[in-house]
Amino acid sequence: MNEELTIGQVAEKTGLSIPTIRYYEKEGILPFIKRNESGIRIFEYEDIQWINLLNCLRNTGMPIAQLKDYADLTLLGDQTGEKRLGILEKQKEKIEEQVNTLKSHIDLLNLQMEWYPRLKKENVQFDQAMKAWLKEGKLPSDQE
Repeated sequence: MNEELTIGQVAEKTGLSIPTIRYYEKEGILPFIKRNESGIRIFEYEDIQWINLLNCLRNTGMPIAQLKDYADLTLLGDQTGEKRLGILEKQKEKIEEQVNTLKSHIDLLNLQMEWYPRLKKENVQFDQAMKAWLKEGKLPSDQE
């Protein structure tokens, strides 16, 4: 038999707050949650896996409305597999764009950080170097 978990246990396992879990259920993106005779939510392993997928998608910036669309398609069954795959592929593309942007930011930060010891060694004032870089795209001591 599958282990049954309370909403508090699910919150602890998934990192979501209890109000967020309730909100997700109300919005229809947790459509599989069962309730016992007393009306208390009963979560099973599969529910945790679904919530982990939702967390993943949400943490990558997917809006609630799109999570709802994905959940609705899932409820419709296998015939929606291609549409769901398309949603995931588009989200992955967005993430890859964000990663590339972040990598370019890291490169620029690394360049700036590499300047400090070099400028100190060459006895160049940082403000002077920064003005040259902003104007010409190179440090005053850079060779052509």
